Amino acid sequence: MRVSAKSSRIQPVNRLVSPMNILAIDTSTTACVLGVRTEDTEITRFEQIDRSHSLELLPRIVTILADANLDKNDIHLIVFGKGPGSFTGLRIAVGVTQGLAFGLDIPVVGVSTLACIAQGRFRKSVDGTATHVMVAQTARQEELFYGAYDVSGGIARLVQPEGVYLANEVPVLPEGPWVGVGSGWSLADKINFSSGAGVSDISLEAWPEAEDLLVLGNDAFNSGAAVTAAQAIPEYLREQVATPAKPKTHKI
Repeated sequence: MRVSAKSSRIQPVNRLVSPMNILAIDTSTTACVLGVRTEDTEITRFEQIDRSHSLELLPRIVTILADANLDKNDIHLIVFGKGPGSFTGLRIAVGVTQGLAFGLDIPVVGVSTLACIAQGRFRKSVDGTATHVMVAQTARQEELFYGAYDVSGGIARLVQPEGVYLANEVPVLPEGPWVGVGSGWSLADKINFSSGAGVSDISLEAWPEAEDLLVLGNDAFNSGAAVTAAQAIPEYLREQVATPAKPKTHKI
């Protein structure tokens, strides 16, 4: 099996508010996203491994912890990508998160995949100018996973409920200006642009990345959003489908 590495980074970080050692995991896409953040170091990994998350995830966690000179018992918090995304991928991330957190008796924080993408778009923007970000990821057919975020205090914060929408039924955006990011913008000709300032600077390339998982997860922990391992659940957003399926009829 061919495994391609897209990025691997080690960099110093500012001193954390507790907890000190954080492990981040995301398998909501075809990428295996991992990160470790300690008091003075951050290591992130991003590799496209398609459908082999179930085989690759645990060995890669062992490797990244070793690279950070940590044992699993040194972890204080696990941050996981809770979705939306691949059904199987989300279950893998949640299962591994629960297994580790149960054994270590540590809290966990789930981070929205869409919020993570919005955070990444802000992080990569010139001079931090992308502070109003609309994320639209392809769901199926002409449906989109959608979320709109304002960046405040360096953190992407939701301003409209995340959900699954037909491209032409995406909610009207508040005043912008907005930037768009995500594969769902390939349907831009169908997306509702009836916002006062509209959407510009669209980027189709969008992946959750560990840098942003760590930032959002640490912020959520410090805001009191951590939960127990048993409460770690994926978020498929299908219960928020804007256009529910028509009831089936049965011939008698």
